[in-house]
Amino acid sequence: MRSRLFDAAGVACVLALLYLERHLAPVPILVIGTVMALTLLLRRAYPVPVAAAVYGLALVQLAVRPAVRMVDVCVLIAMYSVVKYQKKLLWGIVAGGGAAVGVLIAAVTEWRNHTGSFWIVFSVVGAVTATVWVSAYSVRTRRLYIASLEEERDQLARLIAADERAAIARELHDVIAHSLSVMIVQADGAAYVVETSPAEARQALDTIASTGRTALTDMRRVLAVLRGPAVAPEDRRRPRLADLAESGLALRIEGSAGELGAAEELTVFRIVQESMTNTLRHAGPGASLVVQLERSGNDLLITATDDGTASTGGASDGHGLVGMRERVAMHGGTFAAGPLDGGGWQVRAAIPVSG
Repeated sequence: MRSRLFDAAGVACVLALLYLERHLAPVPILVIGTVMALTLLLRRAYPVPVAAAVYGLALVQLAVRPAVRMVDVCVLIAMYSVVKYQKKLLWGIVAGGGAAVGVLIAAVTEWRNHTGSFWIVFSVVGAVTATVWVSAYSVRTRRLYIASLEEERDQLARLIAADERAAIARELHDVIAHSLSVMIVQADGAAYVVETSPAEARQALDTIASTGRTALTDMRRVLAVLRGPAVAPEDRRRPRLADLAESGLALRIEGSAGELGAAEELTVFRIVQESMTNTLRHAGPGASLVVQLERSGNDLLITATDDGTASTGGASDGHGLVGMRERVAMHGGTFAAGPLDGGGWQVRAAIPVSG
């Protein structure tokens, strides 16, 4: 919308220039100049056709009345548009060459009408034309550079998200493998005691059913997520919040998460772990982290707040935030993080739980 208003304002200025010299131009020149100006409204969408039309109209104007007019600034605008908006720079070079030929024709025309003005027109108009072309090329180069940076940023974000999804898939694979291992052990135990101790067999069967339902829920959450390389057996232990006590950070956990499934417990563990990492890296020496766990209906609310002095504690490169956000999203929960007014950084997450 803003660009259209800018184009309309530019055309209005060109028409105003044409109006100012109306007493020096016959009606055909006014008509040609008006068409040239209005054609510029399409310069962003069709830079090359617009430039061709404007160049042609400028030559017709010189043929009708051999004199350079203020409305000929349309030629410079059309050339600028080709250099800036056309994907192939070759068209910009062609447009610049055409404008240079136009400068030469205009100088010769003025020389024929006013002896001695050839070099004045050639040098002044030529310098202005060259300046406009170089300016357009500079703007084009900067625009393409910014576009490449944005594309690179988006690609990097996609790669980070894909890598994090693969990591989540590997971890959840381990959770499901753990559940299946429990089911196999319980099934073997039930088969062994089914005749001698029916009560123990029934208890084992109940455990198998519960574990199977949890594993099925976890499997549904990782559909469409590709699993990466296999994880070493020594890394398959289920992490728990109690494992974070030896981090070198003053950590206090308030409240209780209650009974959680393996995938849910893993998500809570990773959120707290990443919050601790952010606090260690950015909150300053002596900072502590308070984690509050609270059940609200079917949701588990997780709030991790540090008392550091840094106001950008978790912003860094955003990799940790991407990971936490991805994990929470896989459970269908909500996630937010940001600095606090009085200093410090807070992470807030809510995930639905089955327990």
